Amino acid sequence: MDKSKKQKRQEAILSTALRLFTNMGYFNTSVSDIQLSSDMSVGTLYNYFQNKESIAITLYRNIENCLYEALCEIEKKHDNAHSRCRAVINHMFDTTERNSDVMQYLLYTKHREFMPVEKSVFASLPFLKMKDFVIQGQKDGEIRKIEPNVAMNAILGSAIHMIFLRIDGVLDDSLQVYFEDSWECSWRGVRA
Repeated sequence: MDKSKKQKRQEAILSTALRLFTNMGYFNTSVSDIQLSSDMSVGTLYNYFQNKESIAITLYRNIENCLYEALCEIEKKHDNAHSRCRAVINHMFDTTERNSDVMQYLLYTKHREFMPVEKSVFASLPFLKMKDFVIQGQKDGEIRKIEPNVAMNAILGSAIHMIFLRIDGVLDDSLQVYFEDSWECSWRGVRA
């Protein structure tokens, strides 16, 4: 089997697992559920993943890597903390609108319950990159001198809460409708 077909099968399994994990919960989803929903045999599924935990770990790492790559691109395109942090929140809002399951899995899921050796999402590479943006912003005089984790919480906290509200169906409108007001409130909390 050629590489692209293998990759498509693996992506189909991961996409199915993402949907099931976010809709039914990790513990309520079985390997059989993933296998049936992805329309593959159990043997095929086990050719790609050892067990349900390995699916969950791969899914988490893929999402983490995509977000980290997006932040690296943001860093290249923007030269100051204000525009970088603004772009990060905009990216998170866009991702939520395009595929809320990704953000739900990343932010809502209690990963340590089934992936005890994985770092918390807030200690992952994307959030460490965001912390670097904050620290650089403090060095450059854009962000006031407060503990960097506090500044990060001020910047990301309300945005993450807005994402939760959208995922939970509390907000009917796209997150972009609220972006400017949300960003302004976040930035006011930390600007020098």
